[in-house]
Amino acid sequence: MKVERLGDVALVDRRSVDPTRIDPNTRYLGLEHLERGGRILGHDTVGRAALASSKFSFTAQHLLYSKLRPNLGKISRPTFSGVCSTDILPILPGPRLDRDYLAHFLAQTRMIEFAASRAAGANLPRLSPTALKEFEIPLPPVEEQRRIAAILNQADAMRTQRRHLLAQMNSLSQSVFMSMFGDPANAGDTVSLGEIASLTGGRNLVAEDLSAETPYRVLKISSVTSGQFRPSESKPLPSNYQPPAAHFVREGDLLMSRANTSELVGAVAYVSQVADNLVLPDKIWRFEWRDTASNPTFYRILLQTPTIRRRISRMSSGTGGSMKNVSKAKLATLRLPAVSPTAQRKFAAHVDRIELQRAKVEHALALEDELFAALQLRAFQGQL
Repeated sequence: MKVERLGDVALVDRRSVDPTRIDPNTRYLGLEHLERGGRILGHDTVGRAALASSKFSFTAQHLLYSKLRPNLGKISRPTFSGVCSTDILPILPGPRLDRDYLAHFLAQTRMIEFAASRAAGANLPRLSPTALKEFEIPLPPVEEQRRIAAILNQADAMRTQRRHLLAQMNSLSQSVFMSMFGDPANAGDTVSLGEIASLTGGRNLVAEDLSAETPYRVLKISSVTSGQFRPSESKPLPSNYQPPAAHFVREGDLLMSRANTSELVGAVAYVSQVADNLVLPDKIWRFEWRDTASNPTFYRILLQTPTIRRRISRMSSGTGGSMKNVSKAKLATLRLPAVSPTAQRKFAAHVDRIELQRAKVEHALALEDELFAALQLRAFQGQL
């Protein structure tokens, strides 16, 4: 099969725009809006994000490729025009290259690993546009590319359906909460978060070589952002560092991120299982319960309700367009419904049954991901 340089069949389109000179309602995408697997998680607007520095423009014909931490595989196909962070490279395929075909090619595990190996920078590795343009891509006739892309799109749609099912299961816990306790906005008896728990964190340390194998690893904010604990979202600590016992993540912990976008700051996740070498950073806090009868599962769902999420977002501060912080002092004043430990346990039992089914769906999705990766490999070896 013929192989071409990406730069010969596509334009890495770095047309910059001054956000202060365009419509403030123009859609804006930052890295936080892109997810591995191609999903775009909402968007911001130029005005609301208070953008000041130049950004790249893109259209619905571009492919968006994250050059920052390319190991995360954030590659998306927008359906609208807008501007994006300069850590996202808009790629405009030429007439000999199909966009869907290119998206699947770059999203392969082996290509994500290859991109990561070409990135420069220890703490914030970036892939240069020059390196990206040197990537070699097998290039059958465009009609054949579209046939391959159609097969991969169809297979990927099955995984998308499974992810939608997971999302519905997430909302089911919220529905059960509302049916049992109602909207927290309408709660009669309330208690401050500071009366329920204190918050403790760790240190902001990381090894110089992010690929190093060291005895201990520190969690990244992304380990809790989704609302489900992701222990794989971690970085190596310096090999000569011995974390204090109080910084280790424990089974049964409820964790909260203190920094993220305004929509995600204060995200919480429950630790059901954990390796014994994971520790907390300074940007993730653990709940230390004042009453041992407090149920972490109940408070996880409560803190994920839209009402409480809005309250936490309003408490956050920061001058940046994307990253916000919330302080312990402000969180301590957060008013929450006062619910008895007995009612908390009853609710948690419902959630545990939902989580059991959720784990089965996640396992099935993991198998589908493996099969899809094998299908991608075959596709770009000319075996489909």
